[in-house]
Amino acid sequence: MADVPINAVSRRKQFNGNTGTGPFGFTFEILTSSDIAVFKNDTLLTEGSGADYTVTIAANGTGNVTLTGSNNGTALVATDFLTIVGGRALARTTDFVTAGDLLASSLNEQLDSNVIMVQQLDEKAERTL
Repeated sequence: MADVPINAVSRRKQFNGNTGTGPFGFTFEILTSSDIAVFKNDTLLTEGSGADYTVTIAANGTGNVTLTGSNNGTALVATDFLTIVGGRALARTTDFVTAGDLLASSLNEQLDSNVIMVQQLDEKAERTL
């Protein structure tokens, strides 16, 4: 995983109508492509080659989503909207054991992951009643 600073930003970006297949940029940092969820209207899209969209991640952790033009990944038309939100699994990814190595890279990854998860929960709470 990349080691990037996680800035205080909203983990949600939305695009609508007649914007083709992208690329659709997002300005919040991710560590892996699975850190986002992409919705076209109310449909959760699938990432990957031959699926609905692909993700490119820049060196600073931000990136782009490009619709593939097949399945649900077809170009946006006037009535469509595309939403990119944080989708990182809310789970611990590291386990520090007694007398084991305590590497800065592992600590950075876990702390970045924690901040991402808190930002996701904050964004979700902002949309509730």
